Amino acid sequence: MPGLRERKKAATRKAIHDGAIRLFGEQGFAGTTIDQIAEAADVSRATVFHYFPTKESIVFGDAPQAIAALAALLEDAPEVVPAVREWLRGLTGWIEPDLQLQRRLAREVPDIAAHRLRVLDGIEDVVAEALTRELGAGAELAARLAAAALIAGFDVVEDVAVERMASEGRALEPAEIDALLDRAVAFARAGIAALRAG
Repeated sequence: MPGLRERKKAATRKAIHDGAIRLFGEQGFAGTTIDQIAEAADVSRATVFHYFPTKESIVFGDAPQAIAALAALLEDAPEVVPAVREWLRGLTGWIEPDLQLQRRLAREVPDIAAHRLRVLDGIEDVVAEALTRELGAGAELAARLAAAALIAGFDVVEDVAVERMASEGRALEPAEIDALLDRAVAFARAGIAALRAG
């Protein structure tokens, strides 16, 4: 269990992220200043930049910490693909109304779109490294292809989830999220099986 200091840091990071997301939704990304975000989170401007180096990075919350946690998880995972699925399913704040705003901002703001691609690339690199260990020597290309397929599948899951939330005006139920994730996992597993057979 994290110590008091780590819990306080996580709470501060969440307060900054949540305050910024609310302001971005109300005022737009360009119309929101770091000073306003600091005030919403009841921290200093310097504290905002201590936790998030750029305004764009705030949109994605604790993505660096989540990717580091994924890398640690995959060190001991017996099978990579289902472990990635469970990691994604357990992410706090994933597939909820915030996601709709994140995706919209990525469409509207090129810097946010670029940052999102860097986040996805970071996840893909971690997954590819783990798959290389799982598939064995000489499987680097196969691992990268499988990792790219898995991340592309999860990206489509996000798209579908956002479309459903927008059209139905509600958050998805856990069973609906699980069904979408299972489709992405099945797609990735089929690709890995084909690469192994080839």
